[in-house]
Amino acid sequence: MTVQVELPCPKCKSTKMRFEREEIRETDIITCAACGHNLGTMASIREKMNKAYQQLKQPSAARKLQ
Repeated sequence: MTVQVELPCPKCKSTKMRFEREEIRETDIITCAACGHNLGTMASIREKMNKAYQQLKQPSAARKLQ
């Protein structure tokens, strides 16, 4: 069974990813279903997404103070 994860591919902009397990593990390598681009492990993707979220969150808090 293949599970799909909705993540944006930086190469082709598709949001369908695939890996060959029923549940996501931090060590799974995520691959774009459309173009085959390797996005890295689930742990590295989560880390990048958390950093991006924190950067988006910080400027909005600074605007509220002004």
